[in-house]
Amino acid sequence: MGATNSAILSYFLALGRAWSSDRPLKNKNIRKIILRQILFTGAQALRIVVVAAVVLSIVLIAQSSAQLQRLGGANSIGSIVSGFLIREAAAFVTLIVVVARSVSAVASELSTMKANGEIDSLRAAGVSVLSYLVIPRVVGGTLSTVLLAMHFAWISVLVGFAASSVLIDLSWSIYWDSLLSSLTVVDLSLFFFKAIVLSFVIFTMATFYGLRTTGAAFEVPQATTKAVVWSLMFCLIAQTIISVLYFWHLMMSRGLGGVL
Repeated sequence: MGATNSAILSYFLALGRAWSSDRPLKNKNIRKIILRQILFTGAQALRIVVVAAVVLSIVLIAQSSAQLQRLGGANSIGSIVSGFLIREAAAFVTLIVVVARSVSAVASELSTMKANGEIDSLRAAGVSVLSYLVIPRVVGGTLSTVLLAMHFAWISVLVGFAASSVLIDLSWSIYWDSLLSSLTVVDLSLFFFKAIVLSFVIFTMATFYGLRTTGAAFEVPQATTKAVVWSLMFCLIAQTIISVLYFWHLMMSRGLGGVL
């Protein structure tokens, strides 16, 4: 495990050197690969993200509205939407969808290319594998994930209002005021941090495991499985750590640290 961690760290450093030395975004062919990756990761996964946003929003409002009505706090539905769906769920659920659909595809594609000898051919021709194959997939995948998470957020806000208006006859002005009053800079920062940083890491891990194979065909499914499993583990652990730190900071700022 220690050797793998060291290899991943070296891979990240090599990726940074390739970015600074090769300037891959100036290459027209690489920009085309980035656009294709955005199309595959973003446009083709949009339907799944929309369905997830709709379902989670309806379930959340249905579960919380009845309880809040009994407690006389139905007007705070907007704060629940901003706190859970935007800060916690939007980026995380999008990352899970991307891992299942795109991370596995990237790892499988690169490991297949290596098994077919295409990677060696590119290196023999003097083409930088990191600049030509890895960076476009990491950049395109990261941009797509951020855009998908943003779509999840605004769809969940609208569906949350629609569900609230049907279930508890909540007006748009009350819902919107509640949402805006509870949505803080920290919430938005955590949303974008998870969407950008975590997606960058999982796509980098996908390319790492895809290229780590020796070139044997039987290693293709193994590389795909490792990429998916470790990306999921990373997302779960990162989500847990971020949420715990956020609520710890929130309780400390409100003078509730003694209850921990």
